[in-house]
Amino acid sequence: MIQLVLVSGFLLSGCVLNSKWQGFYYPNGCLACSSQYIYSPIFKDLDTCMDWGEDLKEERGNPNDTFECGKNCKLKSSGMYLCSETID
Repeated sequence: MIQLVLVSGFLLSGCVLNSKWQGFYYPNGCLACSSQYIYSPIFKDLDTCMDWGEDLKEERGNPNDTFECGKNCKLKSSGMYLCSETID
């Protein structure tokens, strides 16, 4: 039983360590305005991605701006990103 817990814990920690987060920033809160989106670099954790979005929002000073962070996002042939999870 102890071995199973250790192996499970190791596998789960590996999943967390391999997560990649990307920020998607929407000027004026416009989700339909894809030509205006601002994309972040890839981050290793959610907190860094959220800090990126909050810093950009403060820098731009527009209360209508919004952003979200996506986990393990893949760019599809349609030009849209598909993420396993998003946090805003």
